[in-house]
Order: sequence, then C-alpha cells, then structure tokens
Amino acid sequence: MFKNMFLLTLIVVLGMTLAVQAAESITFWLMPNAPDDIHIPWLDKAAAEFKEQTGISVTYEIVGWGDAWTRITSAIATGEGVDVFQVGTTWNPQFAATKGLAEIDINEFGGADAFMKANYISTTYQNKTFGVPWFAETRALFYNKDMFQKAGVEPPQTYEELYQVGDRINEVFGKGRVISIAGTNAWDLLHNWAIVLWAHGGVLVDEQTKTARFNEAPGVEAMKWYVGLLANGYADEACAEYNQPQADSAFINGNVAMCFMGPWNIANIEIGNPGLNFGVVEPPAGPAGRASFSGGSNLVILEASRNKEAAKKWIKFLLEKEKLVDYTQNLSHMLPALLEAYNDPYYETGVWKVFQTTLSYATAYPPLARWGDVENAIQEEFRNILTSYVAKTYSPEKVQEYLNAAADRVNRALARD
Repeated sequence: MFKNMFLLTLIVVLGMTLAVQAAESITFWLMPNAPDDIHIPWLDKAAAEFKEQTGISVTYEIVGWGDAWTRITSAIATGEGVDVFQVGTTWNPQFAATKGLAEIDINEFGGADAFMKANYISTTYQNKTFGVPWFAETRALFYNKDMFQKAGVEPPQTYEELYQVGDRINEVFGKGRVISIAGTNAWDLLHNWAIVLWAHGGVLVDEQTKTARFNEAPGVEAMKWYVGLLANGYADEACAEYNQPQADSAFINGNVAMCFMGPWNIANIEIGNPGLNFGVVEPPAGPAGRASFSGGSNLVILEASRNKEAAKKWIKFLLEKEKLVDYTQNLSHMLPALLEAYNDPYYETGVWKVFQTTLSYATAYPPLARWGDVENAIQEEFRNILTSYVAKTYSPEKVQEYLNAAADRVNRALARD
C-alpha cells in the first residue's frame, strides 16, 4: 500500500510540474512593426527580461500582414499555435465575433479610461472587451514649408481653405502640385475619405439600426470634395490610380505641397529625403469640426489558450510605460495607445504634439463583426467613382448613385451581423 501511495504521489507531483512548465511558456505572434535588424534584438531583449522577472518563456514569431489573417483564423479554428497575438484595430471585433478571443477584464490593465478612447472602442464587441490597446496611428496634414513660403500661403485650417490655398499654389507651381492623394490601388482608400466624411458631419453606419448612413448629404458632399481635388487640378491626374505609398512618395520627394500621412512617414522622410523642409498640422476642419482616423494594433489572447494568465502578464509587460514609449518612438514610429505614455516629454514637442492632439479626437470604425464586408463595399464603389473620373465619365451628380449602391450592399451585410 505504501508503494502504491508513493507512486500516486509521484504521479500527482509530476502532473503538477508539467502543468507549471506548460504555463511557463507562451507563444506570441506579431507583425513586422519595424525593420528586423532593430525589431528582433528588441524582442529578444524584452523576452529575456520578462523571463528573468516572471520565469515565463516567450517564443515569438513575426507574421507578415499578408499572412496574418489566415494564420489567426486557423489558430482560432484549431485552438492551437499561439497564446497572445497582435491584431489590427479593425480586425479585433471581427475575430471577437467568432468567439475565438478571450474576454478581457480591462480593469486589470488600468481600466478603459487609461487608453485613447477610440483605440479602446476597437477592442470591444457587443459591449464586452476582447483585447488591450497597444499602439495607435492617425493621419495629419504634412506640408512643404518651402513651397508654402514661395506661394505666400499658410497651412489651411478648413477644407474650404485647402481649396483656396490650392488655387494659389497652382498659380505658382502649376496644376497637380498642391496635394497627393490615394486612388484606386490603395487598400486603405476608406481611411482617406472617412476623415473628410466625419468632418462634414457624416456617419458611416448607424450601429443601433445597423444601416448605412454614409450616402446621406454629408457623405455626398465629402466625396465630391475628395474627387474635386482631381477635378480642380489640385492633385495630379495620376493620383486617381495611386496606392498610398505612391501618394506618400510624391510628398516625400518634394513634388507636391501637401499630403495626409501618419507618424511612421517621418522615418520615410528621414531616410528618403532628410533635407525636406516640412511641417505637420492637424487635419483641416469641416462644417462639423476636425476629424481623423484612429487605427493601430491591439493585443489579444486566444480563447483556447491554456496560458491566459501568463499571456496577460506579457501584455502588461509590453504596456509598461518605458517599454511602450521605446517601442513606439524608436521602432514602430507609431503612437502609444496608453495615455500615461504621453507624460514623456517627447510627445510635448513638435510634430508629436500635433499627432497626440489629433489622436485625442480621432474616430475608430464601428466594432462590427461584418466590418470587412462594409469596408469592401464602400471601397469598391469609391474605386468605381475614381475609375469613372479616369474614364472621363464622372459627374458630381452621379456620386449619390454610387454611394447608394454601396449602401445597399452594406445594409445586406449588416443584416447578417
């Protein structure tokens, strides 16, 4: 009997040991938020420090954005492969709707008020939280100081003023030199128009009734304003078919006077054209005020993970102020989603103060399970409008028809949400 009890005790002890060992190792997936030559050393150092503090090992894998959706979908379906991972803000609600993400008590991470409001909203789905905001991004208006000085103009404070400033820049530099914009080949085309829509008082969708609203009068006017950049010669004709990097490059190379870009583009300027004399101001105001898009990435935990507590510790570790400031300033060139991080003096100076202010009123897309369908429907009709411009068949009167067609598709998608 003593022998049997000894064996039973040994089995229990071994089982407990194995359970502890399992909990001492987590797998983390993240995207290429910085060049590998600085990203990997940073992650190695962070993982080593975390293990020293907690005894938990972190195995990380950098997954390309092009593969991430498929990899995450597979992990949710199988319940294997990863414990904690990065998702884009627009992805968070869609994955939460699959029931594949662990619900989070945001109070364990300082509470909802500890984060930029729009970024916290992106972690929610049906009034529950399924992620923790990590870093944020928003768009502001970059301008070429030398071109503005030569034209004798100041950065526009309203969208109406942008047209007026554009007229003067056209006089001095010729048509197509005012601003570069994204066109039919931009995967993030909606980001560019949404900020104009919101500033005009428009709404993308009504979350309560689950109906499209972007085809109402403010949306029509915002779309006419956007295409008017091409029609009035402020943007070069080629912009109608640009992707976002092409629009960015036109400004960075010094070819145009303005472009809506994000904080990460500052690194592109420092590398591609360090002599560019540029400034950054908040997006112009529309009839309803200023607006911008809030994006970025959150950290989420796989519902099937056996290591949820260890995963939470890793998220808390990454959100420590010094680490978050270091990661966003020196690696991702994004902005912290955690408000406490803005106590760092770095964010009180120059362009970073502009981005912090802009992010404070930026808007996140609605946290909908069918958001991908909604975005695709709007963008396809947006592309159709720009394609009609290229084909010389565009007229402002037809904008309503295109937006109505998109709204019909969006309403069908939302009915399945």
